Amino acid sequence: MDFEFTPVDDVNKVPEQFRGLYAQGADGKFDVNPDFKSVADAVTGLNKALKAERAAAKARTPVDLSPLADFGDNPAAIKEAVDAKLKELQDELAKGGDAKLNLDKIKSDLAAAHAKDIEKANKRGEALQSQLYGLLVENAATAAVVELKGVPELLLPFIKNQVKVVEENGEFKVFVVDGAGDQRYSGVTGSPMTIKELVAEMKANEKYGRLFESETPAGGGMNPGGGRTVPRQQGRELSANEKIAAGLSKKARR
Repeated sequence: MDFEFTPVDDVNKVPEQFRGLYAQGADGKFDVNPDFKSVADAVTGLNKALKAERAAAKARTPVDLSPLADFGDNPAAIKEAVDAKLKELQDELAKGGDAKLNLDKIKSDLAAAHAKDIEKANKRGEALQSQLYGLLVENAATAAVVELKGVPELLLPFIKNQVKVVEENGEFKVFVVDGAGDQRYSGVTGSPMTIKELVAEMKANEKYGRLFESETPAGGGMNPGGGRTVPRQQGRELSANEKIAAGLSKKARR
């Protein structure tokens, strides 16, 4: 989604998947939490890269046909003229009996060059979209899980299986879907279900509820299903999800 991370007076103006990155300042406005500035910068960078790739793909000529300009000014005319010329040369060579021109090979080489160029562009586009998907879904999911006192590392795989990112008119939108891949709607508002509503539903589910902190205080600390947060292993670098979770937890304690 093409979104500028600028200060806003109402956090509801921020797309749901990015609200967890914002914090309210002393002036009452909401701005990106310094702890999550690197995530915001990453999303901005990916958006710019996708725009550039789309522009380049639109302007790109799949195969440079300028060397064949003498045969015509458009692909159809060039193909017709080249085929005729090759047929003429093939007939002449056949009469001499010295050699035969492999017309199919020439066509195959041109098609292969075209396909290779298209494949390269498609792979780059898919890689960029995959990175953006991860940021869009993991951001909103991690923020929702932390807010509801769950364990992101354990819940994210289940959430991702119920979320789909779709590109509409150049914008990426996140949808919660059912087992058949159809979009789900909130039973309360009737609007498309948000990731936060999905996480709340999972917390109330017997199967997934064990991965959230218990609402009842327990002595000696809490654990998933009983509420204790997963301790960080000494000497291990935190993952991106863990950093987001830690930051949001710290914010909630304040």
